[in-house]
Amino acid sequence: MKTLGEKFRILRQKMGVNQKAMADQLEISIPAYSKLETSITDPNFSRINQIAKVHGLTLREFLDIGEEGASEQEQLIQQLKEKITTLENSVIRLQSKLIDLYDREDQKK
Repeated sequence: MKTLGEKFRILRQKMGVNQKAMADQLEISIPAYSKLETSITDPNFSRINQIAKVHGLTLREFLDIGEEGASEQEQLIQQLKEKITTLENSVIRLQSKLIDLYDREDQKK
């Protein structure tokens, strides 16, 4: 799970602005914003809400920031596992055919 500071940084970077621009929008100093982003300072509820609103998000949407990656990774892992299983089955089928070919060749001799 991402920290609030990580979520602030992700949103700021998605917005394409620097810490000064975010600090200006929140009407706080650059060091104060930097401390929020680095999790040196824990934000209160109203500050979290304010940052979410600056980004046009609800509080729920804000809390989900950066968490989709885990779900997407789980889906990707599942897809890759299914692909591996399919490939393993193909290898087994091909091995079986190869064994049959060797058996036929041995019978001809």
